[in-house]
Amino acid sequence: MGSSTFSLIRTGTIPFDSGVDPTALPKHLAASLQQARATTVDIQGNCVAFTAGVFRFVSNWNVLVPFGSGDLTVEPDFRQVRYRVSIRQLVLIGTALVGLMTVFMLMSPGWQPLVFVPFMWLWLVGANIKLGIVRFRRFVVRAIATAPNLRPQSAALG
Repeated sequence: MGSSTFSLIRTGTIPFDSGVDPTALPKHLAASLQQARATTVDIQGNCVAFTAGVFRFVSNWNVLVPFGSGDLTVEPDFRQVRYRVSIRQLVLIGTALVGLMTVFMLMSPGWQPLVFVPFMWLWLVGANIKLGIVRFRRFVVRAIATAPNLRPQSAALG
């Protein structure tokens, strides 16, 4: 991961082989994001920006649920796709839910249940971020694997 631990943006790169057509890849990635039911998808040159997040009528298993927005940038010179995804929505909602549970714990007798608050937050937020990134990377790898290939030189001439 190319971002700092406390950033609300996660970044990374995914390589693609020389057979993939980098000029067709942005459109293909956009179609893959639309199939995953992104709220919006916008192609600008080599960059595909999208919005998604929790507040959509999709299953919680949808690959875009953990991310409020993001972008995929095709870098043809380096033969890679660079991604950036925002986890702000997930962190805010997870923190609010753990905060609400904490309020109820404070109303109960004893302080012992409060020991579990950090673990609840790490599970609810941290685990969802980790799993979300792993699943998103797999999603992009699969999208690249099904992308249009470059035409062989002989086919282009004939």
